[in-house]
Amino acid sequence: MRSDPHRSDVNQTWGSPSSDGINYLHLSTINNAPLVASSRIYTVDGNEVSPGTVGVRARLFKSGVLCQAKVYEYNTTPTSSFTGATANTCGSGSYNSHGFVAAFNSANGGYRETFTFPSNPLNWTAPGAAAPQARSATVVESGTNERGQSLGTADTTAELPDLVAAIATNGQTGYISSDALNEELPANPEQVAQTGRVQAPPAVPVFAKDGVTVIGEFQFS
Repeated sequence: MRSDPHRSDVNQTWGSPSSDGINYLHLSTINNAPLVASSRIYTVDGNEVSPGTVGVRARLFKSGVLCQAKVYEYNTTPTSSFTGATANTCGSGSYNSHGFVAAFNSANGGYRETFTFPSNPLNWTAPGAAAPQARSATVVESGTNERGQSLGTADTTAELPDLVAAIATNGQTGYISSDALNEELPANPEQVAQTGRVQAPPAVPVFAKDGVTVIGEFQFS
């Protein structure tokens, strides 16, 4: 089968079944026509789960830097497959998709959360931009700043640094506090079965490397 040059995705089995006897798979995908990062969770056997059982948090990265982060979205109808997707872009460059999925486990009374595998990178050129710009990288520093805060990216399964590289709504590249990326999961499916989501948090400041100077803001959606 010929590969699709406009799409990049990776399947991953979620390991052992939950105590509810359900096996899940999850998938991260990125498309460039238009540029959309998607994360998906689905049951192996195709059986449907009840409203509020599964959730997806899609995220879009440009050269490893966070461009857009969604809040968790949950299924509001019985389903065997549920997908969340981004809508924003951050200019021409190399992008990939790397999100979260969660499923309710009645045995322990909570949600089980895991990363999706990151998709392979995909070059995207913004409409009206020159094609060579699609190869330009968004460069961030890693290590530690003068205040002793660790710097890095969230495009990884490793522990987050204190300051996570992110692109502000004004296009500036800087860092947001890793605490801003921690979303509390609902206590049970009933909390999200009707609305399908929790309220998006307010915009958070984007800092320069020093972790103090504000250069913009990052808006969750």
